[in-house]
Amino acid sequence: MRMWLWTMLGWIYLLVPFVCWAVVVRTRAVGVAVFAVLAGLALALVGLEYEWFYTRVMAELEAGYPFLASLVILAGVLGEKRLRGPRPENGFIDPVGAAAVTICVHAVVGMAIAFLYQWAVYEPFYPSLASIPLPSGLTVTDSTEGSCGTNFCSRTLTIGSTTGLPPAEVAARLRAALADDGWTRGEGEALVHPYGWLVDRRVSQIYVSGVSVELVGPELANARR
Repeated sequence: MRMWLWTMLGWIYLLVPFVCWAVVVRTRAVGVAVFAVLAGLALALVGLEYEWFYTRVMAELEAGYPFLASLVILAGVLGEKRLRGPRPENGFIDPVGAAAVTICVHAVVGMAIAFLYQWAVYEPFYPSLASIPLPSGLTVTDSTEGSCGTNFCSRTLTIGSTTGLPPAEVAARLRAALADDGWTRGEGEALVHPYGWLVDRRVSQIYVSGVSVELVGPELANARR
């Protein structure tokens, strides 16, 4: 499937709650509040996609987005009912019923996404750069676009100091930060860490050689060998 189609489907997935709320909203005050919360949820998904930040529950947020959004919309509907009373009949189309059906379909799509993540755990992947816990004073000074082999994808980074630390001290501080973040010794010189939480069972690997760092996303089975 072409990338533009995946992008379009992604935007539809993101915007469905906004359309549903636009159909059922009745008051300005509650309407703006609900739109603001929905915008916050949507912005979090966009931030995860573009690596503005990293969290291990990324898969859970992506799959659970319809459920969180539906709870926000339900709270808005109940809030408006308390302010304005029961919704009047509106001809042949019940907007609340139509929105409810749409939200249910949206939730099914979310469950499908959670299922697809279970398929993805056996595929190599690019770990997020944001998954590296850089302590204050250290920064990524250079990085490659990365490449994929049969069982892994990797990218190479160069870590530098903003305060003029020598390379040996940079490497020592990075290793200490990785240990504090829960990275543990794997096969050979690799340090490993779960990339996700419950839904996404993939594992990241990192190799630290001085100020050069190789970040690797292997297959799950391969990572446990």
